[in-house]
Amino acid sequence: MENSVVSAQPSIIAVVTGDLVGSSKLTTADFQQVMSALEKQLKQFSIRYNSAYDIFRGDSFQVQTQPQLAARLATIIDLTLRSHSPSVMVRQCIGIGTGSASEQSVKTATGEAYLLSGHGLDDIKGRGLRIHCANQNFQTQMALLTRFFDSHLERLTSTQSYVVLTYLLAENKSHEHLARVLDKKRSNVTRILNTSQYHLIADYLDYFALQVKKEFTL
Repeated sequence: MENSVVSAQPSIIAVVTGDLVGSSKLTTADFQQVMSALEKQLKQFSIRYNSAYDIFRGDSFQVQTQPQLAARLATIIDLTLRSHSPSVMVRQCIGIGTGSASEQSVKTATGEAYLLSGHGLDDIKGRGLRIHCANQNFQTQMALLTRFFDSHLERLTSTQSYVVLTYLLAENKSHEHLARVLDKKRSNVTRILNTSQYHLIADYLDYFALQVKKEFTL
């Protein structure tokens, strides 16, 4: 299962490499439902953000995207799987560096970003989010903050994950609109968002994007 051809010219790109944690414990039916939800979200990325993706080895995936969007897409993937029934954990590594597909698909594409992302994923035990990039200043700057961010995501309940996911994906982020989408009372949506400390999540994603633009020539 793969999608679209990526840029032919070497440039600074981001690659999110990930896989599901404990997927072997799922029933065949549950595993198929989880992978269907994941692929649906990856297809939406390709439409909304012009990203490219591949799913391989059953429960592993790669997404190539613009560097400033990498943390947002990784977070959306995490929340999608966390809010799914059954809930599934995921480990992901964002690699940022040079790369080009040169008329190849994501499945066969190579480059610095792909290597950094793949190697970084191998260092993650259990679920989690990490960043590996060619810019050591950016990696050092974001490493500790990302650990705090990831720890915050890990504590979210399935309901909180779904509401925050809906918030991140919504063009209209008013609580009234979200309440209609979620078929919940506005007061309930506000309470769930506040207990999720959704502003911290949104602020991290905005900060990540800002620092990427500062540290890399895009």
